[in-house]
Amino acid sequence: MKNLEIKKKLDIDWRFLSAGAAAAGVLGICLTVQGCDIQKAIKFDIPSDVQGVIGSKEREPLANSEYVWKQWTSYVETNSAKLSQNIEGAQGQVAMIENLTSMGLSTLEGVSGQFPGGALAFSGLSLMAGWFLKRPGENKAVEKEKEKSYNAGLEKAKDLLIKNIKG
Repeated sequence: MKNLEIKKKLDIDWRFLSAGAAAAGVLGICLTVQGCDIQKAIKFDIPSDVQGVIGSKEREPLANSEYVWKQWTSYVETNSAKLSQNIEGAQGQVAMIENLTSMGLSTLEGVSGQFPGGALAFSGLSLMAGWFLKRPGENKAVEKEKEKSYNAGLEKAKDLLIKNIKG
């Protein structure tokens, strides 16, 4: 009986009061979430190959994604430059050997007629040297292939990172 009398005295609409309390609770949760740095709470997976290269953990917060991406692209660019230098160095060595061979053959050409069978030996040596000489346009083809490989590596890295961020 006393409860009924209290209700009548207060004359409170309990539905309005509970809706107000729910709205206040939702507002409190929203303010709490907004105050947090969500990018530090959400993490993305880093492929094991990339982890080993840049020295990162298996999972990194989304807030670190730009740093991780810069580390990866820096690694790819640095190693692509080193690989390019190594290939160019090897090509230089091949060019030097080819030039020496060519000079040697031109020297033999002059004296090959002075001994029996020299012309035949010179022809055979010329044929063998021809197999090792570069064809016209081969340098451009090699350069295109290197650039294509570099671009494919960057594209694969982007795909891996985007896939793991969305994943």
